[in-house]
Amino acid sequence: MKKAEVFFHPMEGSGQLSISWSAAIKGAAVEAKKGNGVGFFAANGDLLSVIFDDVSTPEDHQILEFKNYKVEISIKNEAVKHKVTQLIRPKVKVTKSARKTTRPTRRPGQKNIRRKAGSTIRTAY
Repeated sequence: MKKAEVFFHPMEGSGQLSISWSAAIKGAAVEAKKGNGVGFFAANGDLLSVIFDDVSTPEDHQILEFKNYKVEISIKNEAVKHKVTQLIRPKVKVTKSARKTTRPTRRPGQKNIRRKAGSTIRTAY
């Protein structure tokens, strides 16, 4: 993940806190499963930004939990710290070129043939 930009400008002791990892267009907001806030995600599911609804100034600790991510903030002495945890790792699609570069496996019944350097394999017809 890129370096995060944190925006927090409280008025009268509390306010919204937003953390953004991307300057890309955000799209529609997704409500958090747990916690008070929303998240913005890319088409591939990567976390772009989050907004915590109401954060207290002197001290606070909140967690937003989404389908694949958990974002935790803590505020002490008006200093904001955040932590992002990826709950479910995305499945990686294997492309044809990646399959070609992987180590081949032996087929059932196929013998393990080892040969010395410089020798040729002779087949009987």
